Amino acid sequence: MAESNDLGLPSLQKLQSAEQMDLLNVVDSLRACGLSEIVALPQLIVCGDQSSGKSSVLEAISGIPFPKQDTLCTRFATEVILRRAAKVGIHVSIVLGEDRALIDRDRLLRFRRELKTKDDFGDLFKSARDEMGLSSPGKSFSNDILRVEFCGPSQPQLTLVDLPGLIHSETSSQTAGDVQLVHNLVSRYLRNPRSIILAVVSAKNDIGNQIILRNARSIDPQGLRTLGIITKPDLLVKGSKSEEAFFALARNEDVKFSLGWHMVKNLDSAISQNQQEDTRDQQETLFFQESSFNRLPAHTVGINFLRARLSKVLFNQVRQELPRLVEDIQIQITAARIARDKLGPSRSKPEQQREFLISLSQTFQTICRDAVKGDYDHEFFQSDANPERRLCANVMNMHFDFARNIRKNGASWLIDDKNVFDVKYRSRNEAIKEACILLKRSRGRELPGLPNPLLVGELFRQYSRPWGGLARLHIKKVWEAANRFLELLLRHLTDEDVSENIFRFWLHPIMEEKLNFAYAKLDELLEVHKDYPMTTNSHFINHSRTPRQDSSKKTLESMLRGRLQSGQDISVDEITQMMSTITTIADLDMDMVAAEEAFDNMNAYYEVAMNLFTDNVPTLAVQASIIREVPKIFCPTTVCSMDTGIVNHIARETEEKIMERDSILRRLATLEKGALICKQYAKCPQQGKYHQILSRRV
Repeated sequence: MAESNDLGLPSLQKLQSAEQMDLLNVVDSLRACGLSEIVALPQLIVCGDQSSGKSSVLEAISGIPFPKQDTLCTRFATEVILRRAAKVGIHVSIVLGEDRALIDRDRLLRFRRELKTKDDFGDLFKSARDEMGLSSPGKSFSNDILRVEFCGPSQPQLTLVDLPGLIHSETSSQTAGDVQLVHNLVSRYLRNPRSIILAVVSAKNDIGNQIILRNARSIDPQGLRTLGIITKPDLLVKGSKSEEAFFALARNEDVKFSLGWHMVKNLDSAISQNQQEDTRDQQETLFFQESSFNRLPAHTVGINFLRARLSKVLFNQVRQELPRLVEDIQIQITAARIARDKLGPSRSKPEQQREFLISLSQTFQTICRDAVKGDYDHEFFQSDANPERRLCANVMNMHFDFARNIRKNGASWLIDDKNVFDVKYRSRNEAIKEACILLKRSRGRELPGLPNPLLVGELFRQYSRPWGGLARLHIKKVWEAANRFLELLLRHLTDEDVSENIFRFWLHPIMEEKLNFAYAKLDELLEVHKDYPMTTNSHFINHSRTPRQDSSKKTLESMLRGRLQSGQDISVDEITQMMSTITTIADLDMDMVAAEEAFDNMNAYYEVAMNLFTDNVPTLAVQASIIREVPKIFCPTTVCSMDTGIVNHIARETEEKIMERDSILRRLATLEKGALICKQYAKCPQQGKYHQILSRRV
């Protein structure tokens, strides 16, 4: 096969200078190792409205004979990848679009061509169009990509992309679906931050009607990577307003791009088939010398200067994006390694499956211990702000909420003389009267004015009836939080299939058992209160006396205030008499006295018991039965004692997972090879600024 220059493509060599070769070598090496399929690499994309002259511009830049005519021509994206290789060749393939039907995939993937001469391009595009089904009625465009790869020892390193022209509106031959398909396809390429956008506009159409300008500015608002190209200036009437408008556009005065504008004159498609490149360039040069556009700076017109500008723009773009590219590669490597580690090693044999689970359980147990102790230094706790990952903190907060809930809602009703119309509240007198009714039903052989000792317990059980439901609800919430923690941890450590299997075949039955233990412990704590109230807490005496002392105090204060407000003096003897009156009130209801004492004793015991209960439920029912057991439920010891059948159910791999691991390993190998290329380039003895930046990133 002939060398690249013998193929009649000399324009490709003019896209790069010798200064750029070292820098672009690294990009070419990254593309050659397959990295372009994973991360975006620098490329030139040519886009514009229909019949704007895109393909002609691309042919003039590269010398590659793209199909062009005044009517609809570009039906799919064409990627021209120029690669440096020892062996010369032009390899053609089709990259499938995401919407390609399964029935067509194998046939399109088998599409391969090896081109030998420049003349082969004409048949190539027709063959590709037929393979994509664009020759049949009803289908005008495709998401498939025609990839043409040029290889040779003197090839520049570059990717050029020719895109279908943007459609203004649907017609009889172009449906609304076609309009949207082309828009999505072009937008996907424009969004690549490393693409240099060549926005082609035709002088045949008004500037305001050119869709590409709106799309380019929406994606690249400052025009940092967009170069505008004006085609067909020879069709403008000399001295017309349209000519002046495009003159202003070319001077970057109307639609402004940081990279500016460039104007070229393409040959008419009807007469350009047999034209030589030199003839085309000569005609273009003559036009710009004689037309009104000779007032434009020379470096902004003509294909030769466009190649020079693109050379510089491409070089600057690669130099600017290469450090970011290195960062992207490192991010992708980290993600691929995490995905690989989650899948674990290949394990087709029973002993391999058990070894995998033992290794997994070691890490699982370590993190569980840290979570229970509240030690959050491990990466698992740091990588996600989800509070459910920090088990100890989450559970302790729930314990505090439980204590507050018991204090607020643990009593069947509350004493409040102001909210007597609310069923949740009762006045003190009403509560004592209800206690008196209960006292009469449970009267024993006690003396008048003294309550039955069992009455306090019965009042307490009525008053604390909500405790059981609130405590069970708290236990269930903590248990569910522990389960969510375990799910988060397993998904962090392994893939979804293994995580689900561990839960289904191992953790779920054990956690159900722990929940039942916690409920059983709660029943023990509640069972205590079915017996006679008992406490050794000295606070009980203080709490039981306080209500009656407060009542006497208020009565005495009221009597003293009445005497003092009348202006009468009061003696010590009179105060003593008042106090005696309070304590020796005549005609006391003995049952009410006994009921009041029983009620106050119950309230005092309730305070003591409530404090103990809000400690015992978290410590004995929750922590001991559930939380402290978490590190033990899946550890190396338990894995070693697992039945072989359970090990197989948990750790076995499906064909899908085997294929997924192979894909991840191939992807990781490509990424690591790309990173190695960047490191090797960074170690080269070069002094350029871009090399220094790359060295720091690597």
